[in-house]
Amino acid sequence: MRRKPFTHVMVAAILFLQMVYFPLKASSAEEAMTIYFYNPETSVNNFASLKNSFDGYLSVFGNYRFQPFSDRETFEKFIEKKSEGLYLVSSWHFSKLQKRLPITPLLVSVSKGKSTQRNALTSKKPIKNPSELTNKKVASAGAESYTRNIIKKMFGEDKAGVVDSLTVLTVPKDIDALMAVGFGMADLALTSERSLLKLKTINEKQYNNLKRVALSGPALLPLVAAKIGSTDDDQLRDLVLILQQMPKTKEGDRNLKMLGLDGWKKVSDSELDLLE
Repeated sequence: MRRKPFTHVMVAAILFLQMVYFPLKASSAEEAMTIYFYNPETSVNNFASLKNSFDGYLSVFGNYRFQPFSDRETFEKFIEKKSEGLYLVSSWHFSKLQKRLPITPLLVSVSKGKSTQRNALTSKKPIKNPSELTNKKVASAGAESYTRNIIKKMFGEDKAGVVDSLTVLTVPKDIDALMAVGFGMADLALTSERSLLKLKTINEKQYNNLKRVALSGPALLPLVAAKIGSTDDDQLRDLVLILQQMPKTKEGDRNLKMLGLDGWKKVSDSELDLLE
């Protein structure tokens, strides 16, 4: 039996399916609204666990996902190409990004009822002159670039040479940095002031053995930001609302604790001033 040749109608039908069905498949894969996360202030132990936990929580509300990054350069190159989504970054990193990208802060993190923190530099021995820091080892839960930047702000750019001479020991958490000094693994610890005070309740003897070398000015906790022009997107607005509601559910609160946070709130005018 001879095969019937394709008719013009059949060809048109195939072309129609290619134009309609396959683009719809591709677009559906692109509709996920994503939170891109990078924070040089903390060392995350397990990025896969963090992503899986957040993805599981967000998927209940719709096509949302969470994408953490461990490397600053990779994170920045990625978001430069993205016009949609939310960026969860430290306030220090936001100020750097804002000089290169059209981004705006939407929410600020809250911990223990506060949206700001101070960083403390401590040691076992009293240090009267910044020059005494030369070639010392500092333990920090933050990325090396972040650690050096904070210490330079504490002592001023004229002491940049001293800060550059420091060896940075990266540890998982603030409490590990403080313990590193206590056990002689590091000369100094850079932590939040809140973590230093927490040590007093855990190990008062070790807390009393530490000396405050310097204290930074107040800085905002991590920010949720978006590119200017994308904030009118309904899906993005819904995601911002989902984040704000996280403390009200057990699962949401558990995910917040993985980031060391209690919640988020809208950024006030006075808080915006801290970013300038």
